[in-house]
Amino acid sequence: MNLGEKIKSGRKEINLTQQELADRLHVTRQALSRWENNLSYPNLDMLVDISKSLKVSLNELLIEEQDGMVKRISDDVRDRKKYLKYLIMIGVFLLIIIAWLCTLWYGRSNQISAIDQNNPFLKTEYGYALLPDKTPLKKQKVYITYNWDKKRKRKIHKQVTKMLKEPASIDAFVVKDAFGNGEWMPFYTGKYDKNQHYAVVAHKGAYVSNARTINKNEIPQTIRDIIGNHYMKYQRTTPDEPGVVMDRKTNIIQDD
Repeated sequence: MNLGEKIKSGRKEINLTQQELADRLHVTRQALSRWENNLSYPNLDMLVDISKSLKVSLNELLIEEQDGMVKRISDDVRDRKKYLKYLIMIGVFLLIIIAWLCTLWYGRSNQISAIDQNNPFLKTEYGYALLPDKTPLKKQKVYITYNWDKKRKRKIHKQVTKMLKEPASIDAFVVKDAFGNGEWMPFYTGKYDKNQHYAVVAHKGAYVSNARTINKNEIPQTIRDIIGNHYMKYQRTTPDEPGVVMDRKTNIIQDD
């Protein structure tokens, strides 16, 4: 007795019509009819449901079954493993994409220049910044090597450590457009004089690729009118609202 005949026989033994058994198995009557007539085979999960509904074991259903049915079940198991493998691979890939996007979002939200530098969704923009009147300096340890003694006129090898004042990084508000939109960014400009205490800044998000000092007349008129003349340091809190942290990405308008 083949599988189709066993399903049909078992159905009749428990006095069920094709429609009643199909309803129990949540399939169409036509599908059940094809199984009973050996025109197609149920998959492994459906075989388990059929065995429960007919109250017979899987072994009883499959014993003496032709090789085609056994091969079909074997293929079904292999396909399930293959699909599960693909599903896991897709899941891991999606998790990597989500983690990457979250990293880019975190870097942009917190102005992390190393992340913004590698963010493919950001493009290089140009903004203008007002600098302090004098170049900010910081003491830096410098190693100087002497290879010639001028007094004795002979070769020497002497290394001296000195503390020299070198230009420090400037934290300035970079204006992007005529509406005063921009953000605070740290960057280096080198030494400059009071007539050139403005800078044009090339940046990608918070990552500054280049900064050059200019005079005010080189700034576009629409930005020049709002950038101001007096440098203002970044403050985490505002005087009016000391408990509120000031965002480094904001809008600023200064009075001349």
